[in-house]
Amino acid sequence: MKELVAPCSACYLNLRKIDKYMKDSPKLAEKVNIALSAGGLSYKAGSITARHLLDVIVNDIGYEAVAAKVTKPLRGLRLAPYYGCMIVRPEFSRGDGKGKPFDDPEYPTTLDKLLKALGAEVVDYPYKAHCCGGHMTQISEAAGFELIRRLVHGADKYHADMIVTLCPMCQLNLDGFQGAMNRHFKTKYAMPVLYFTQVMGLAFGLDASKLGIGDELVSARPALAKIGVEVPEPEEAKPKKPPKEALPMPAMPTDEEVQQ
Repeated sequence: MKELVAPCSACYLNLRKIDKYMKDSPKLAEKVNIALSAGGLSYKAGSITARHLLDVIVNDIGYEAVAAKVTKPLRGLRLAPYYGCMIVRPEFSRGDGKGKPFDDPEYPTTLDKLLKALGAEVVDYPYKAHCCGGHMTQISEAAGFELIRRLVHGADKYHADMIVTLCPMCQLNLDGFQGAMNRHFKTKYAMPVLYFTQVMGLAFGLDASKLGIGDELVSARPALAKIGVEVPEPEEAKPKKPPKEALPMPAMPTDEEVQQ
Protein backbone atom coordinates (compact mmCIF):
# COMPACT_ATOMS: atom_id res chain seq x y z
CA MET A 1 0.00 0.00 0.00
CA LYS A 2 1.27 3.46 -0.91
CA GLU A 3 1.37 6.22 1.66
CA LEU A 4 1.00 9.97 1.28
CA VAL A 5 2.38 12.21 4.03
CA ALA A 6 0.58 15.49 4.76
CA PRO A 7 2.20 18.21 6.91
CA CYS A 8 -1.17 19.97 7.21
CA SER A 9 -3.96 18.73 9.47
CA ALA A 10 -6.72 20.00 7.17
CA CYS A 11 -5.16 18.29 4.14
CA TYR A 12 -4.68 15.10 6.15
CA LEU A 13 -8.30 15.08 7.29
CA ASN A 14 -9.71 15.77 3.82
CA LEU A 15 -7.59 13.04 2.23
CA ARG A 16 -8.62 10.48 4.86
CA LYS A 17 -12.28 11.48 4.64
CA ILE A 18 -12.60 11.18 0.87
CA ASP A 19 -10.85 7.81 0.91
CA LYS A 20 -13.30 6.54 3.55
CA TYR A 21 -16.33 8.02 1.78
CA MET A 22 -15.33 6.37 -1.50
CA LYS A 23 -14.82 3.03 0.31
CA ASP A 24 -18.21 3.24 1.98
CA SER A 25 -20.13 4.44 -1.07
CA PRO A 26 -19.50 2.77 -4.47
CA LYS A 27 -21.94 5.27 -5.97
CA LEU A 28 -19.85 8.21 -4.76
CA ALA A 29 -16.67 6.48 -5.93
CA GLU A 30 -18.20 6.11 -9.39
CA LYS A 31 -19.11 9.81 -9.54
CA VAL A 32 -15.66 10.87 -8.38
CA ASN A 33 -13.96 8.69 -10.99
CA ILE A 34 -16.21 10.02 -13.74
CA ALA A 35 -15.03 13.51 -12.82
CA LEU A 36 -11.39 12.40 -12.60
CA SER A 37 -11.61 10.72 -16.01
CA ALA A 38 -11.93 14.14 -17.63
CA GLY A 39 -8.28 14.63 -16.73
CA GLY A 40 -7.25 11.08 -17.53
CA LEU A 41 -7.17 10.16 -13.83
CA SER A 42 -8.79 7.61 -11.54
CA TYR A 43 -8.61 6.55 -7.91
CA LYS A 44 -9.31 3.25 -6.19
CA ALA A 45 -10.35 3.75 -2.58
CA GLY A 46 -7.88 2.21 -0.17
CA SER A 47 -4.96 2.24 -2.60
CA ILE A 48 -3.28 5.13 -0.76
CA THR A 49 -3.18 5.85 2.98
CA ALA A 50 -2.77 9.49 3.98
CA ARG A 51 -0.77 10.06 7.15
CA HIS A 52 0.14 13.17 9.06
CA LEU A 53 3.82 14.01 9.33
CA LEU A 54 3.68 13.77 13.14
CA ASP A 55 2.36 10.20 12.85
CA VAL A 56 5.32 9.21 10.68
CA ILE A 57 7.87 10.84 12.98
CA VAL A 58 6.60 9.37 16.25
CA ASN A 59 5.48 5.94 15.02
CA ASP A 60 7.95 5.12 12.23
CA ILE A 61 11.05 6.98 13.42
CA GLY A 62 10.29 6.99 17.15
CA TYR A 63 10.99 9.23 20.12
CA GLU A 64 14.33 7.61 20.97
CA ALA A 65 15.69 8.11 17.46
CA VAL A 66 14.57 11.75 17.53
CA ALA A 67 16.14 12.31 20.96
CA ALA A 68 19.41 10.82 19.66
CA LYS A 69 19.62 13.62 17.07
CA VAL A 70 19.22 16.42 19.63
CA THR A 71 22.38 18.52 19.95
CA LYS A 72 20.84 21.62 21.54
CA PRO A 73 18.13 20.54 24.00
CA LEU A 74 15.30 23.01 24.48
CA ARG A 75 15.74 23.03 28.26
CA GLY A 76 14.12 26.01 29.91
CA LEU A 77 11.57 26.51 27.12
CA ARG A 78 7.94 26.07 28.15
CA LEU A 79 5.88 24.90 25.18
CA ALA A 80 2.11 24.52 24.77
CA PRO A 81 1.44 21.61 22.37
CA TYR A 82 -1.45 22.47 20.04
CA TYR A 83 -3.00 19.65 18.01
CA GLY A 84 -6.11 21.40 16.77
CA CYS A 85 -9.43 19.72 16.07
CA MET A 86 -8.70 17.84 12.85
CA ILE A 87 -5.64 15.62 13.29
CA VAL A 88 -7.22 13.21 15.81
CA ARG A 89 -10.92 13.62 15.03
CA PRO A 90 -12.49 11.58 13.59
CA GLU A 91 -10.49 8.59 14.85
CA PHE A 92 -8.78 7.18 11.75
CA SER A 93 -6.48 4.20 12.11
CA ARG A 94 -2.75 4.69 11.71
CA GLY A 95 -1.16 3.75 8.43
CA ASP A 96 0.35 0.58 9.90
CA GLY A 97 -2.43 -1.81 8.94
CA LYS A 98 -3.19 -2.64 12.59
CA GLY A 99 -6.28 -0.49 12.90
CA LYS A 100 -4.94 1.45 15.87
CA PRO A 101 -5.97 5.10 16.24
CA PHE A 102 -3.26 7.72 15.72
CA ASP A 103 -3.83 9.34 19.13
CA ASP A 104 -6.51 9.96 21.74
CA PRO A 105 -9.22 12.15 20.14
CA GLU A 106 -9.92 14.18 23.30
CA TYR A 107 -6.53 14.42 24.98
CA PRO A 108 -3.74 13.54 22.52
CA THR A 109 -0.17 13.19 23.80
CA THR A 110 2.09 12.34 20.83
CA LEU A 111 3.26 15.94 20.35
CA ASP A 112 3.77 16.30 24.12
CA LYS A 113 6.11 13.30 24.09
CA LEU A 114 7.96 14.56 21.01
CA LEU A 115 8.59 17.98 22.57
CA LYS A 116 9.83 16.32 25.75
CA ALA A 117 12.22 14.25 23.63
CA LEU A 118 13.61 17.58 22.37
CA GLY A 119 14.31 18.63 25.97
CA ALA A 120 11.49 21.16 26.30
CA GLU A 121 9.17 21.57 29.26
CA VAL A 122 5.63 20.79 28.10
CA VAL A 123 2.93 22.77 29.91
CA ASP A 124 -0.46 21.37 30.83
CA TYR A 125 -2.62 22.75 28.02
CA PRO A 126 -6.30 21.73 28.23
CA TYR A 127 -7.08 23.59 25.00
CA LYS A 128 -4.74 21.42 22.93
CA ALA A 129 -7.51 19.80 20.84
CA HIS A 130 -9.82 22.83 20.56
CA CYS A 131 -10.55 24.51 17.23
CA CYS A 132 -8.46 27.48 16.03
CA GLY A 133 -11.37 28.82 14.01
CA GLY A 134 -10.12 27.78 10.58
CA HIS A 135 -11.49 30.30 8.08
CA MET A 136 -13.99 31.77 10.57
CA THR A 137 -12.12 35.09 10.56
CA GLN A 138 -13.38 35.51 6.97
CA ILE A 139 -16.97 34.59 7.87
CA SER A 140 -17.57 35.89 11.39
CA GLU A 141 -14.75 37.92 12.92
CA ALA A 142 -16.27 37.85 16.39
CA ALA A 143 -16.50 34.04 16.42
CA GLY A 144 -13.07 33.59 14.84
CA PHE A 145 -11.37 35.99 17.24
CA GLU A 146 -12.98 34.34 20.27
CA LEU A 147 -11.63 30.93 19.25
CA ILE A 148 -8.15 32.43 18.78
CA ARG A 149 -8.37 34.35 22.07
CA ARG A 150 -9.29 31.18 23.96
CA LEU A 151 -6.19 29.34 22.74
CA VAL A 152 -3.78 32.23 23.24
CA HIS A 153 -5.24 33.06 26.67
CA GLY A 154 -4.94 29.40 27.68
CA ALA A 155 -1.26 29.24 26.74
CA ASP A 156 -0.60 32.52 28.54
CA LYS A 157 -2.53 31.35 31.62
CA TYR A 158 -0.32 28.27 31.88
CA HIS A 159 2.82 30.42 31.44
CA ALA A 160 3.89 28.94 28.10
CA ASP A 161 6.69 30.66 26.20
CA MET A 162 5.09 29.72 22.89
CA ILE A 163 2.50 27.55 21.17
CA VAL A 164 3.70 24.73 18.90
CA THR A 165 1.30 23.69 16.14
CA LEU A 166 0.90 20.73 13.78
CA CYS A 167 -0.87 22.63 11.02
CA PRO A 168 0.19 25.66 8.93
CA MET A 169 -3.39 26.95 8.88
CA CYS A 170 -3.55 26.86 12.69
CA GLN A 171 -0.18 28.62 12.79
CA LEU A 172 -1.47 31.28 10.40
CA ASN A 173 -4.61 31.87 12.47
CA LEU A 174 -2.91 32.08 15.84
CA ASP A 175 0.06 34.14 14.62
CA GLY A 176 -1.38 36.16 11.74
CA PHE A 177 -4.64 37.15 13.42
CA GLN A 178 -3.34 37.56 16.98
CA GLY A 179 -2.89 41.30 16.50
CA ALA A 180 -6.42 41.74 15.14
CA MET A 181 -7.75 39.61 18.00
CA ASN A 182 -5.95 41.85 20.50
CA ARG A 183 -7.50 44.94 18.95
CA HIS A 184 -10.94 43.33 19.03
CA PHE A 185 -10.75 42.39 22.72
CA LYS A 186 -8.42 45.25 23.77
CA THR A 187 -5.86 42.73 25.02
CA LYS A 188 -2.07 42.69 24.74
CA TYR A 189 -1.14 39.06 24.18
CA ALA A 190 2.18 38.38 22.46
CA MET A 191 2.29 34.60 22.23
CA PRO A 192 4.71 33.28 19.58
CA VAL A 193 3.50 30.37 17.42
CA LEU A 194 5.87 27.98 15.64
CA TYR A 195 5.36 24.83 13.58
CA PHE A 196 6.61 21.67 15.26
CA THR A 197 9.38 20.93 12.74
CA GLN A 198 10.80 24.40 13.39
CA VAL A 199 11.41 23.57 17.06
CA MET A 200 12.74 20.15 16.03
CA GLY A 201 15.25 21.92 13.82
CA LEU A 202 16.37 24.14 16.70
CA ALA A 203 16.94 21.09 18.89
CA PHE A 204 18.91 19.48 16.05
CA GLY A 205 21.23 22.50 15.97
CA LEU A 206 19.99 24.23 12.81
CA ASP A 207 20.13 28.01 12.52
CA ALA A 208 16.88 29.81 13.29
CA SER A 209 17.07 31.71 10.01
CA LYS A 210 17.21 28.48 7.99
CA LEU A 211 14.05 27.32 9.74
CA GLY A 212 12.08 30.42 8.80
CA ILE A 213 12.11 31.66 12.38
CA GLY A 214 12.07 35.44 12.46
CA ASP A 215 9.39 35.71 9.76
CA GLU A 216 6.49 35.19 12.19
CA LEU A 217 4.32 38.20 13.07
CA VAL A 218 4.48 37.64 16.83
CA SER A 219 8.22 37.46 17.36
CA ALA A 220 9.66 34.30 18.90
CA ARG A 221 12.87 36.19 19.66
CA PRO A 222 12.22 36.91 23.39
CA ALA A 223 11.18 33.31 24.07
CA LEU A 224 14.12 31.75 22.25
CA ALA A 225 16.56 34.13 23.93
CA LYS A 226 15.84 32.17 27.13
CA ILE A 227 17.72 29.20 25.67
CA GLY A 228 20.42 31.21 23.91
CA VAL A 229 18.98 31.03 20.38
CA GLU A 230 19.65 34.13 18.31
CA VAL A 231 16.95 35.11 15.85
CA PRO A 232 17.92 37.54 13.06
CA GLU A 233 16.11 40.84 12.87
CA PRO A 234 13.56 40.81 10.02
CA GLU A 235 14.50 42.80 6.95
CA GLU A 236 12.17 45.64 6.10
CA ALA A 237 10.52 44.86 2.81
CA LYS A 238 8.65 47.40 0.73
CA PRO A 239 5.11 46.24 0.02
CA LYS A 240 4.68 45.11 -3.56
CA LYS A 241 1.64 46.00 -5.60
CA PRO A 242 -0.20 42.88 -6.75
CA PRO A 243 -0.19 42.34 -10.52
CA LYS A 244 -3.28 43.45 -12.39
CA GLU A 245 -4.23 39.85 -13.16
CA ALA A 246 -4.08 38.80 -9.48
CA LEU A 247 -7.28 37.64 -7.82
CA PRO A 248 -8.68 39.92 -5.09
CA MET A 249 -7.92 38.85 -1.53
CA PRO A 250 -10.91 37.88 0.66
CA ALA A 251 -12.03 40.58 3.07
CA MET A 252 -14.86 41.14 5.51
CA PRO A 253 -17.59 43.48 4.18
CA THR A 254 -17.96 46.84 5.89
CA ASP A 255 -21.07 47.69 7.91
CA GLU A 256 -22.19 50.02 5.10
CA GLU A 257 -21.86 47.23 2.52
CA VAL A 258 -23.85 44.83 4.73
CA GLN A 259 -26.66 47.36 5.16
CA GLN A 260 -26.87 47.88 1.40
